[in-house]
Order: sequence, then C-alpha cells, then structure tokens
Amino acid sequence: MVKNKSDKNRKSSHGLYNKSGQIQLTFSWIYILIAGAIILLFFVGLVFKQQAAAEESLAFDVVQIMDSIFTGAQVSEKTKNFIDVSGLADYTLSFTCEDGLSEFGIKGQSSPIQNVVDPIFSPQEIKTTLLILWSLPYKLPFKVIDMMYVTSINTKYFILGDGNGFAEEFYNSTQDFNRVLISNPTDIDPEKNFQVRIIDLEGVYVKPNQLVPAKLSLLEDDKVTAISFTASNMVNYFKKEDNLWKQTNLNPVQIISLSGERNAAKYAAIFAANDEVYQCNMNKAFLRLKYLIEIYEEKAKEIETHYNLNPELQLNKDCLNYIQKGGYEQNINGALESLKNIVAGCLFKPSLCGDLLQPAEDLKQANIDLGEKGDCLTLY
Repeated sequence: MVKNKSDKNRKSSHGLYNKSGQIQLTFSWIYILIAGAIILLFFVGLVFKQQAAAEESLAFDVVQIMDSIFTGAQVSEKTKNFIDVSGLADYTLSFTCEDGLSEFGIKGQSSPIQNVVDPIFSPQEIKTTLLILWSLPYKLPFKVIDMMYVTSINTKYFILGDGNGFAEEFYNSTQDFNRVLISNPTDIDPEKNFQVRIIDLEGVYVKPNQLVPAKLSLLEDDKVTAISFTASNMVNYFKKEDNLWKQTNLNPVQIISLSGERNAAKYAAIFAANDEVYQCNMNKAFLRLKYLIEIYEEKAKEIETHYNLNPELQLNKDCLNYIQKGGYEQNINGALESLKNIVAGCLFKPSLCGDLLQPAEDLKQANIDLGEKGDCLTLY
C-alpha cells in the first residue's frame, strides 16, 4: 500500500513538472514572438526611414535640376521650352510666393528652392508628364527683367471673349499649349486634365457667387480657377468653392504695362495662381526697376556731361533739352526722377504702382525723341 502511494505521488509530481514545462515553453514562445515583433518593427521602421531619406534625396536632386532648367529657360527670351518630366508623374510640384520669396519643389518634401530675384508665374500645383516654360521680357520702358511662365500640358486654359483682339493674340502666341477659344461657358469640358483656368477677357462670364460651368462641378475646388479682366487693365481672380465662383482678391489688381509692347505683365496675370502670387512676383520686377533706375541715372549724367563738354555736337540739335530737367516737357532726367520716387512707394503699397505708367511713357517718348528728332545718344 505504501508503494502504491509513493507511485501515486511520483505520478503527481511528474504531472506538475509537465505543466511547469508547458508554461515555461508557452512563455518562451511569447517572448520569442514579442522579440520578433520588435525586431520586425525595427527593420520596417528602418526601411521606411531609408525610403523617406531616398525620397528626400530625390526631392533635393529634382529641385536643383528644376532650378537649372528654369534659369536656362528664363534667359532664353521669347522661347518656349517643353520639358519631359514623366519620371515625376507620381509627384506633385508645388509653387508659392510670399513676401517677395518664391519657393518651388516637390509637395510634401522639404528642401524647396528659394528665389528672391526671378518672377515665376505658375499654378500653385502641377502634376504632369510635360512641363511648359516660357519667358517674356518686361519693359517699363527699358527692359526690367525676364518673366518666367510655368504651366503644364494637362493644365487647360479656356479663353472667353475677344478682349479687343487679345484672345487671338494669346491663342496664336501659345501654340502647343493646352488652350481653346470658346464662345460660351457651357462649352467648357475639363476632360481628363489635372486642372483648368478660365480666362474671361470681357469680365462678364465669371462673377462672384455665380454658378461654375456644370462640367466643372465634379472637380476638386483647388483644380478650378478663373481670371476676369475688367476695364483699365484691371483683373479679378476666382476659385471654385462648391459650385460657385469665389473672388479671392478684395480689390481689382492693376496690370502695370505700357502700350505698344508685348504685354508680359498681362500674360503673367493669366499664368499666376492668384492675386497674391501675381503681386508677390511683380514686386520682384519693381525692386529690380528701382536698381536699374539708379544705373540709368548715372548713364544720363554721362550723356549730359558729354554734350556739355562738346558743345559743337549740339549744333542744330536739341540733345540737352531732351535730357535736362527744364528742357522739353518730356525729358530723361525728369522722367527718371519721377520713376524713382514712385517705385519707392510702390514697393510698400501696390496701389501706388499704377502711377509708374505716366513717367515711364514720358521716358519712352524722350528717349525716342533723342534718337529721332535730336539725332543724339539715347539712354537705352
């Protein structure tokens, strides 16, 4: 009987050992699973970190290349460049301008290129396989700077109205762009384009709180914008908000440009994302104008001195009257002084920039008179 009891105790102890071993084995597997999960998460995190670093490196390389391309395109005056960016088809290019500082790069990535000198007019976002770059000189009245327009093959422009012949001019000058002349907003069809811009040259087709064309109602709000021209070279900017047009600028934006020239500032208004981007980039042009005026003032002094020291060159000519203040009503020095005073205020208060036009016209005429009527050295 004792032996049987002992056997029974040994069996009981053996059962306890088995249960203890099973528990230890279970905990071992749990530990292995936890440790494995931690190791797996570490490597997954490492992969994502490497991927993020690779994308950051790609973004940096891309914007550096873009900057070089933009610089080259900008100095290629009046030339259109079509850049294949099919390798970036899955990325969105972003463009901003604020307080005189432009930035462009890949959306969601750091390392954008910053530019405080060159005016770049473009939509806020571009996602495409083909970029279009175009540069036009801005003159007031002498050449101030080259303006760069950036758009894409899948950004479509709908031109409404005649605009005193500007519709045909714009259409003809933008060959190979994605643009179309239409007579009625109901004809607008975005098709499969990334975004659309309506150009209302008469100021009657796009108005605040007016319904957007029916076929645009399904597009995202930020993919539908419009610009509407009014009298006296004024424009208003609009964006789609639900199914209505919302005006984004409080006051009409004035186009500062001279007659008789290819209207680079007007083209810039068409390609700019909104009024803030437009005015931000125009301020770069006015800042450059300020510095150029100082250069031309020195040149005017040299021409004036040249004729004062060589009075025989003035025989039967009126060179000094076209240069000096107190000479003819339209004279070089007087116009340069007015431009200088006005541009200083214009840089701080955009509403004053319209006052640049009269002295710019006076300077243009005085320079023409120097060459044609006086047969004298010209300023530019």
